[in-house]
Amino acid sequence: MWSERLKETIQAALRVFGVELRRAGATVDAFGVQKELVTKAEPVIFDVGAHVGSVALKYRALFPRAAIWCFEPFAPSFDKLQQNLANDPRMSCHNLAVSDAKGHAVLNANLASVTNSLLASDERGSSYWGEGLLNTTDQVEVSTTTVDDFVLENSIGEIDILKLDVQGAEFKVLTGATDTLRRQQVALLYTEMIMCPTYKGQHEFQDYLKFLGSLGYEMLDLFNAERSGRQLIQADVIFLSSSFKEQLQRSVPYN
Repeated sequence: MWSERLKETIQAALRVFGVELRRAGATVDAFGVQKELVTKAEPVIFDVGAHVGSVALKYRALFPRAAIWCFEPFAPSFDKLQQNLANDPRMSCHNLAVSDAKGHAVLNANLASVTNSLLASDERGSSYWGEGLLNTTDQVEVSTTTVDDFVLENSIGEIDILKLDVQGAEFKVLTGATDTLRRQQVALLYTEMIMCPTYKGQHEFQDYLKFLGSLGYEMLDLFNAERSGRQLIQADVIFLSSSFKEQLQRSVPYN
């Protein structure tokens, strides 16, 4: 009993400084963290790799007045995305792949549409994810844009949450967002990162840390870790811009 009271006392003291201790292995909800950090009444959210809209709908539940921009290049998935979000006037759907250049690219359409990617599948991926899911059944030309181009063309001053799930091509999206990131116009980045060989040309975890660090972004935490045995093969990651972190620390210290 005394140890539990001592733990509660320490926790209470640490919360004053914005620090919270969690039991090792405890599950932390990535969307709950985003809701805690982004307190604007009407945030701007980019859902890059929106698929059929499940994450966009989750963001809508968390941020009822958010402006949510959804990007999905694969036509069958885009059709379902539009259907699922049709009754929400503050959802904007775009049949585009977000990448490192504006124009056109080849999308590898795989057996499981959630694995579609601008990158070709790596044959080693099946040993981690199972047979068949990454098998490419078609290659389709899609229109592409960049974050830098899109925000300029649509007069978007700030992105409060930039969510990326583009199956190994996240580094391409970030490269095409270099100017926006350098200006600290993205407050919070929430991105999937694949750690095991899955797509040809995918970047290593350390490449993301170096690139984002050079632009003033710091990793906050890992979420939804997936493992094959003891090997970490995928996780979702939140990065915060230095300016956003300073803003948080001025209001309520957050470490």
